[in-house]
Amino acid sequence: MDFKGEKMKAKTLYLILILLVLVAAIITLILLSRKDPLNGPESIAFDEVGNRFLISNTLGKSIIALSLDEQYSPFLDEGLEEPRGIIIHSGKLYVADKTAIKIVDPEKAVIIDTLKIPGAVMLNDLAFTKTGIIYTTDTGGDCVYVIDPMANKIQKLTSPLLKKPNGIVYDMPRDQMFVVCFKEKSPILSVSTLDNRISIFKDTIYDYLDGIAIDDLGRIYITSWGQDMIFEIPQEQNRYLPTYKNITDAADIFYYLPANQLIVPLFSDNQIIRLQLE
Repeated sequence: MDFKGEKMKAKTLYLILILLVLVAAIITLILLSRKDPLNGPESIAFDEVGNRFLISNTLGKSIIALSLDEQYSPFLDEGLEEPRGIIIHSGKLYVADKTAIKIVDPEKAVIIDTLKIPGAVMLNDLAFTKTGIIYTTDTGGDCVYVIDPMANKIQKLTSPLLKKPNGIVYDMPRDQMFVVCFKEKSPILSVSTLDNRISIFKDTIYDYLDGIAIDDLGRIYITSWGQDMIFEIPQEQNRYLPTYKNITDAADIFYYLPANQLIVPLFSDNQIIRLQLE
């Protein structure tokens, strides 16, 4: 028997097996690196210092960074329960996270403070006034909370009009917040930031509204899950325009001024799309 030959064959088979294992490991790493990191993207903010977008990854319980050349990277994946609305104010990232607002240092990507909201059920979107007051919608609690961080005061706003309040945006020229609700034929609500009076700004025929944004010309954009579209209220505010159709489950849209674009998270499709405005 040629023991030497058999030994060489065994050694060759062993080397081939090792090579196959290494190739399989490399392929796995490549596939994992290409895997879409988004899992229920809800809201977007722009970090000017880091020159990147930050995305709340609601179902992934994390926040993901997106570079201007559309490369994803991890940002924060600890200390969050259900991150939804996010906004950057005075160099800090504020995150509506179920029953509290988490304050994050964008440079260090760490939570530095927590504003607990007693009684909150499902905090959703949030916006700041020019004086630093926070307004945040509670979709599960049918209310809006007004928070003065400096005075450590919290006020709960309720109204029959507030049925699953969702998106919110600050209309600074008129000292009001616009709020849309996740319900059938949701009106666009106005919340005065002077006296917190809640009223109907405009009735609509659209269902299950989620996000709302205002561009630099004063045009208002709103996402509708019921009609799978983003509709627009032009400057004249005298009609609705179905500007972008066949957009499914668009969440909290973000107006990116430098490129004059709407940055749109698609919650169910786990995608971010950029829509160029005219």
